[in-house]
Formats: sequence, C-alpha cells, structure tokens
Amino acid sequence: MPHPRSNALHLALHLALLLALLALPTGLAAQDAAPPSPFPDGRATIEADFEGTPLNLWSYKPDNYVGDGFVVLFHGASRAAEAYRDNAAGFAEKYGRLVVVPEFDAERFPSRRYQFGGAFGEDGEFAAPSEHTFAFVPQIVAHIRAREGRADLPYLLLGYSAGAQFIERMAAFLDTDAERLIAMSPGSSMFPTVEMDYGLGFGGLPAEWSTEARIQRYLALPLTIAIGSADVEEGQLPTGDAFDQGVHRYSRNLRWFTTAMDLAHTRGWPFNWRLVIHHGAGHPPPEMFDHPQMGNSLFGHRTGG
Repeated sequence: MPHPRSNALHLALHLALLLALLALPTGLAAQDAAPPSPFPDGRATIEADFEGTPLNLWSYKPDNYVGDGFVVLFHGASRAAEAYRDNAAGFAEKYGRLVVVPEFDAERFPSRRYQFGGAFGEDGEFAAPSEHTFAFVPQIVAHIRAREGRADLPYLLLGYSAGAQFIERMAAFLDTDAERLIAMSPGSSMFPTVEMDYGLGFGGLPAEWSTEARIQRYLALPLTIAIGSADVEEGQLPTGDAFDQGVHRYSRNLRWFTTAMDLAHTRGWPFNWRLVIHHGAGHPPPEMFDHPQMGNSLFGHRTGG
C-alpha cells in the first residue's frame, strides 16, 4: 500500500505540472508575443494599433534598402497617404531609405487634430499633451523600429503642406530623437513669437508652453524649412492674420526662417534651422520630391546624402 506521503508528493507534482501547462501561451498568444515582421519590400499597407486607435501605414521599401534609416512622411490636407507614398518612391530609392506614411483620415482627424495637432479640444481648452495627435509620433517611430528589429534605427520626420504644419507645431511641444525635422511647403508657419496666437505663434498657449525658454528650445531644434520658389499660389491659403506672414507660401516660409534666425542672433541663442529652396518647384509634391535639392532638404550636405 503506497505511503500517504508518497501520494501527497505525486499529487503535488501533478498539480505543479498542470499549473505549468496552463501558464504556457496558446498558439495565438505566442503569435501575438512574437516580434512583428519587417516591412515588406516594395509597396505595402499595414494596419497598426496605437493604444486602441488603428492607423494605416503606407510604406515603400526600396530594393537597395540596407537598414540605413527611415523617413516618416506626413501627408497633406488631401489625406491621400497612398499617393504620397507613391510620390516618395523616387527619393526612397535614390537614398536607400524606407518611407512610411501614416494615414490621418479627415473623419477622425479634422484640421484641429491634424494640422493643429489636437493641442486644443473642441471646447477650446488646451488639451493634455497625452491627448495631442502629436503623441502618435513616438508610437509610430517605435512601431517601425520594432518591425525593423532595431531600437536605435535613425529616422527623419518629413511633413508636406498640411503635414508640415503638423511637424512645425509638434516641434513646439514634443521632444524626439529624429535626426532632423523637415517642414516642406507649409501654408502657414509657427513663428517664434507670442504676438501671434497658436498655430501662427506661441500666443494663447498655457504659460509653461509659451515661455522664452520654450521659444529658445524651438530655435535650437534640427529643423529644415524646404520651399519651392514657384510656390506662389494664393488660393486655398489661410487668410486673416496668416497674411502677416506673407501673401503666398514662398514668401511666408522665407519670412518664417529669417524671423527665427534674426531672433536667435539677437538673443545669442543656438540656431539649428536650415532653409533649402527648391528653385522652380511649385506646390505639387512630385515637383519637390523629385527636385535636385531633395537630398539637401533631407540630409544637408552630409556625405552620402
């Protein structure tokens, strides 16, 4: 007859085995826990979930991509993320970079939440930074890095037109580890002044976001303003106070850069902005993306750029 202690030991071992088996992940759980697959070569569309908000990521990975880095491209007001991805294929191939275009649809992200980053709620009150649309940026970057299997993969943030407005306003609030921020062909600009209300300047923001130190930080960012010299169309541009910035995109962007440069010089502050003019280019994205100055806008005069 088995000893009672032996029976108790066997029972304990069986129970421990059962608990261990229950603790093992199911096939589905194991699959969910696995690292996401890299972006496929060529054109692709991936739906990613960011804390309950799904976004389509339109990507292009050229054949010559060897892991040098990626460009997150923020589309214009048309929300035509697929077209922006396709227009970017040329410079993606030329410079061997993965390009990813997050789609911020107009239904969920009207201009208040896209161009203006959701800094203010529908009630007109300043929103918590965690509620800003800008908060998606580090999540998108982390998702791309996870897919590519490299936590320190370098990247650029490139905004075009309305997407450039998103980038420049994001720069006033959010710190990133991007190599450079590129505001390309914006229709209005975030001037380093409290004399203009938010969107056009730092006025009307809570005190902690409109201090001299915040403006000094803004001017020290690695920001490139890229504009076409033929981008002089006046239609569909902001009116009212925005016209104090210039009568068309070309003049507004020149004034934005020179105002910032003069302020930094006067105050003795660091100034890391760059101005790149795409001579002869108008507002259509291909005219800017396919321009000989595109590499300069992305990488400056860096060797290999």
